[in-house]
Amino acid sequence: MKKLLLLLPAAALGVLLASCTPRERVVEDPFIEVANTMTLDIVKVSLCDTATVLDIEAWYQPRYWIRIVHDTYLRAGDRKYALTAAEGITPDSLFWMPDSGRASFRLTFEPLPRRTRSFDFIESDCDDCFKLYGIDLTGKKRADTPRDLPQDVLTELPSGEVFCDPVFEIGETTVRMHFIGYREGLGREADLYVNTMLGDQKPCSAPIDPATATATFRFDQYGTAYAFGGLGNTFGNFWPAPGETIDVYVDLRSSGAQLMARRRGEPAVRPGCHTNGTYAGLNTAANASDSCSAAAFVSLNSMTGEFADYRMTADEYVTMVCDRYRALADSIARSGAPVAVQRMRLNDLRQETVGAFAEASLLLEHNYRHVHNLWDYRRPIDYRFATLETRHYAEVCKLFDINDPKLLVGSNAMEYVQAVSFPTVDWPAVTGLSEGPVHDLRVARKFLGKIENNTLTDEDLAELRALKEPFYAEAFEAMRRHVREALAEAEGKAVIEPTPDVPLAELFDAIIAPYRGKVVLVDFWNTWCGPCRMALKAIEPAKSGELNSDDLVWLYIANETSPLVTYKTMIPEIRGKHFRLNDEQWKHLCKQFDIDGIPSYVVVDRDGSYRLRNDLRDHSAMVSTLRAMLE
Repeated sequence: MKKLLLLLPAAALGVLLASCTPRERVVEDPFIEVANTMTLDIVKVSLCDTATVLDIEAWYQPRYWIRIVHDTYLRAGDRKYALTAAEGITPDSLFWMPDSGRASFRLTFEPLPRRTRSFDFIESDCDDCFKLYGIDLTGKKRADTPRDLPQDVLTELPSGEVFCDPVFEIGETTVRMHFIGYREGLGREADLYVNTMLGDQKPCSAPIDPATATATFRFDQYGTAYAFGGLGNTFGNFWPAPGETIDVYVDLRSSGAQLMARRRGEPAVRPGCHTNGTYAGLNTAANASDSCSAAAFVSLNSMTGEFADYRMTADEYVTMVCDRYRALADSIARSGAPVAVQRMRLNDLRQETVGAFAEASLLLEHNYRHVHNLWDYRRPIDYRFATLETRHYAEVCKLFDINDPKLLVGSNAMEYVQAVSFPTVDWPAVTGLSEGPVHDLRVARKFLGKIENNTLTDEDLAELRALKEPFYAEAFEAMRRHVREALAEAEGKAVIEPTPDVPLAELFDAIIAPYRGKVVLVDFWNTWCGPCRMALKAIEPAKSGELNSDDLVWLYIANETSPLVTYKTMIPEIRGKHFRLNDEQWKHLCKQFDIDGIPSYVVVDRDGSYRLRNDLRDHSAMVSTLRAMLE
């Protein structure tokens, strides 16, 4: 890597550097209003008559690369100021992050006008390029208070108990998501993820109206849900009730606050989120907890890899979890936080604790992998971890009522739902309960797979109707009806190619054989894979644009973990040939190409040769590579 890239004549650069020293104006630790990334942070701005110099800190996964393109520019007012030089990074080239995951470099631009109060950093105009807006030069320290918010979303924090019971109802919910600090370059589409009372997650997306900075989501909701949605890396968290229309205001300016908090070594800043609706008070409590640091970050932190010692016996593990729960519950009570915040955080802690009991063996294994740095889950571990018995699981019931319906409402509700329906733990037998969430969820969740693959029977519904709570039968009946309607709509549009009936060793060659003489991009993906969905969305427009060619074939390979209903309703929007393999076929191809995760890409040349190309996870690299192969 070159130490200095010159985009100006050498003589001109010499004058620039010389003249920048005596009369320069330096802004340290500048305020940043909003950003679409946590990878880049501008920590110093130096201004003079001949240049604007940015000192940049980069944070990213060690041994992964980032890139700054040559047409990066600054924008102040209506004018652009071009990149003229770079030190410590070479524009348009891959910059590999060191083992520390942190690097520094300097970018030089044309000079900004002397009276400039703020400017934007734009790494080209592509949708996923780095963008930082509102870089302040006046000494500003924090974002202004949002103006003109409707009164009904400015709910004051209740002085007493705020926690709400779950709503066991069904309805179409409308979420109008408004973005404070929105800039059109931040993105055209917002995302929403709805964690349902049944323990599954439903992703939604909606276009943003640039005139109003609003995205509107509509979805079928079954019971109380915990949702998080937003744009880029800035998401707000809130609870909607089924069937209602609510307004959610997400403050995108928290993205800039997060950069500055990391820069100063301060706790992370959660997005401000204001709502109306049934759970407005609860949503206010969730956001208020940010200012109550003693209660805000109380957690078992079970997934850090250091939660448990893999050598523990079952008795030692249970004692550790119980002691940690009691200590954290006590810290919440002594935090001085408002009662509403304390109650919410205690509920979250209880949800986590039930999960820690249900997943004891998994968490012990997680510690083993952390200690020995063994993160390839395809390789089994030759170690016998402790397993809990009925008497161990009974200990959590002594800490609190694990059948409390309020545990279905909270930040970790999904973890609780999955824990009480964990197949290896017979919670009804442990607790002696024959009704309530612990019993009912165990019955209901075993039918989720049938809904996803349209195999739910009338006999299954009869078993659900036998539950004391009628919600579950009503929910599954409604879901089956919606699934059948969606499949009818997809009929004739969703084409699944027949998998060649050949030995496994010949499978891949048989799949690509019909396209000999063409360039083939093979995408290994699944519907439940978030990065896969993001990649599909990013590359789809290029198929009718710069990669529109009869000589380019797009093949998509998924497996049966993609629920059939979701799969059939998704693939009509993905132009290409689609294959859905069984488990044996999928595992064989993953082994053949040494696939480490999805999305993964195999590129087939015109002569039929092929190889894994996971460098194409960078969409710009995919476009340039495929264009070169077509030419």
